[in-house]
Parts: sequence; C-alpha cells; structure tokens
Amino acid sequence: MSYTGKYQTMLKVKVNQKLANFAGTTFDGQQFDLAQLAGSANVVLYFYPKDDTPGCTVEGVEFSELNKEFRKLNTWVLGMSRDSLDSHARFCHKYNLHIPLLSDPEGRYGQKLGIFKDGGGFKRTTILVGRDGKVKHIWENVKANGHAAEVLSQVKKLEHQAQKKLALGRDLGSVRRGYTKPGQRAARKSRRE
Repeated sequence: MSYTGKYQTMLKVKVNQKLANFAGTTFDGQQFDLAQLAGSANVVLYFYPKDDTPGCTVEGVEFSELNKEFRKLNTWVLGMSRDSLDSHARFCHKYNLHIPLLSDPEGRYGQKLGIFKDGGGFKRTTILVGRDGKVKHIWENVKANGHAAEVLSQVKKLEHQAQKKLALGRDLGSVRRGYTKPGQRAARKSRRE
C-alpha cells in the first residue's frame, strides 16, 4: 500500500502481470482495445487527473512531441482520464496533441487498477505493457516534466531486449534443433547398431 498526500491508494496491477482489458473510443472515433494490441505492439497507458491543467498539459504535449519516436518502436501511447470525450477534443485541439485520449468517466477502469483517488480523479500513473500483454514497468506519482522521455528510454530498452531475443532465436534455432548431448549421441549410435 502506498500513501501519497491526503489520499490512500493501493495499486492493483503488478509488473509481469497481464493488464486488465479496456476498450474505448477517442473523441475522433478511433477504437482502441488493449487486448487486440497485445501480441503486436507495446502500449504506454498514462493516467492523468484532468484535461487542460498545467501538469497534465505538460505531460500530454511531451508525449505528443515524442509520439513518432514511440511509433517507430512499435508502441502506442494512450492517455486516460475521467474527462468526457468532448473535453478531450477541446484539450487536443487547444494544445495540438497527437495522441489518443480515452475516457473513463465513471472511473471503473481506474478503480480496477487501483489508481483512483478518493478525491475523484486518477493518480498520475503510467503503465508500460509489452507485446505479450504483460506489464513491464509502472511509474507512480509521476512528475510531468521529462516523464515522456523517461518512458521512451524504457521502451527503447524493452524493444532492444525483444530484438535481441528474436535474433538469438533465429540465429540459433537450427543449431538448437540439431544439438544433442554427448550421452544422447552414444545412445543413438548404440540403437542403430
């Protein structure tokens, strides 16, 4: 359990755990289903308290400025607050944000993850989900300035590890299939004779 300020929250999601699914629509009609993105892309899901407030604006602008870098790394960045889709539309147009913002007006998804504040909004939290649908990193009590760059750095590490595993699997796949231990070779030889 973590205590921050005057409210108490208990994060209900952990690293290496599958993230609960969320399906929603952005103000411009884009459909997002986290379960459908699993297996094909990483997802950065950042939760913020309210549209058009200083910290939330900084965070949205920084993620928007780095969105092309995230997309090159096969990563979707999605923001979520309790604000309405109309509020998201005004917020995106006012600050020229180019990231999908999802709405959880009743806070049900936030409650399911344990990031819902007693005061009614979301605790500023970011969750990085890998292609396998499992949580890879969680940032709690986020400071908005520089946060998007920090998340991008973590995504680069994650993608580097994924590419490394892929390369090892391809390069060693045929070698691994043909490999037998010395004892196994002797047993095979004796069976043939």
